[in-house]
Amino acid sequence: MVPENVNVGQRAWRKLPGMPTGDKCGFIELIRDALVLYLAEKIQRQWGQYSPYFPAGKYIPPPSSCSITQVNILQRHGARYPNGDDDYDVAVKHLLAADEFRDSNLYFLRDYEYQLKQDVLIPFGAEQSFEAGEIAYRRYGHLVSEHNLPFIRAASKPRVVSTAGNWTVGFAAASTHHYNPSVNVIISEEKNNTLNNDCPNADDGTKEKNQWLDVFAPSIVKRLKHAAKGAKIKTEDIHRLLALCPFETIAFEQPSPFCGLFTDEEFNAMEYYGDVEKYYKTGYGNSLGPVQGVGYVNELISRLTGRPVQDSTQHDPSLSFPLGRTLYADFTHENLMVAVFSAMGLFNFSEGLNPKKMDENRGWVASRMVPFSARMVVERLACYGSGTEDEDEEGEEEEYVRVLVNDELQPMEFCGAGKDGLCTLDGFVQSQEYARRSGNGDFEKCYN
Repeated sequence: MVPENVNVGQRAWRKLPGMPTGDKCGFIELIRDALVLYLAEKIQRQWGQYSPYFPAGKYIPPPSSCSITQVNILQRHGARYPNGDDDYDVAVKHLLAADEFRDSNLYFLRDYEYQLKQDVLIPFGAEQSFEAGEIAYRRYGHLVSEHNLPFIRAASKPRVVSTAGNWTVGFAAASTHHYNPSVNVIISEEKNNTLNNDCPNADDGTKEKNQWLDVFAPSIVKRLKHAAKGAKIKTEDIHRLLALCPFETIAFEQPSPFCGLFTDEEFNAMEYYGDVEKYYKTGYGNSLGPVQGVGYVNELISRLTGRPVQDSTQHDPSLSFPLGRTLYADFTHENLMVAVFSAMGLFNFSEGLNPKKMDENRGWVASRMVPFSARMVVERLACYGSGTEDEDEEGEEEEYVRVLVNDELQPMEFCGAGKDGLCTLDGFVQSQEYARRSGNGDFEKCYN
């Protein structure tokens, strides 16, 4: 069964500007094509949260003395069309108001029509979800049985529900339909819940991302106004025009002409814009950011320990929430994932992001954390002996936890993990004091 709206086998990154067609041969051509491939992948990783999924690291199996006993997956929806309030079409209208285009890179605008739809998953996004389901089965299929299928939840936005559905189809296909999971619970986004961030009194990062926009956008406005005489371009249009490069490229699976309007340096600035937004929206830069992920963290602790949820923030006890399953998969949005990272203590670097100056060596990078179809995987393991240092040592079995974000093993020093990323289960639970205390009063600040 093929997932909804997907052409299996296509890859948006293979359609990026200058990508090799595979028709050439010879050593020089192979070298050139390899270089083009590298550059194309580099371009897509400058798109921040709009980047297509790519592994941030290579998946490393647990130590041989350990066996995985439970897996919890938190995944962002696949690639989508723009949100209805993104106003990309408005930015285009401002550019099309020009009387004359003086730069050949702008000539495509003479007969350009904005054709992007709104909100819903695109075919490539459906395929991303399908492939994620396939990967989950290949890696963790030994945990399931006909009587213990994955338990799956989704936030209620259509793109999230479609992502979850396509994930189940990929999982089933990889098992040759021996296991056919379905979406068990769809949680309404009309109210506060553990798969959708909500905090009315919290800042949304607008001030900080606009500070950065005011740094890098004016020179682009000046350049575009010179190249498009009479254009009505404003500072706030620049990020929207930059974002049309990834949105059109991924939606139409061919290079958007908007990609050619900007330099590599300007796409770097766009990437930092996304980093700043996420940091100050639901990340550490917002005092009420991490609390928006507390509900999910408490549900995660409940699953890992097999004990009822202890949460007074977002968990809804009226919804089905079975314990004792071996594979859980939840589907959500990137802002909720960032809030969960922040609540847990992941990506917590000593210095925050400066909204007025880019840090080239920053560790907080949205394209590595929350690209389209991003996923956090929490593995519970049973290990014999130390489980961490001497795999041949015999001893009693002990439970451990490790966390991977887009296949990159997280260090988790906050719960005593070594280089193998393993924390004892008890150490991990104890490290989540902020969540276990329901945000230390921060949740009430969201509404009072």
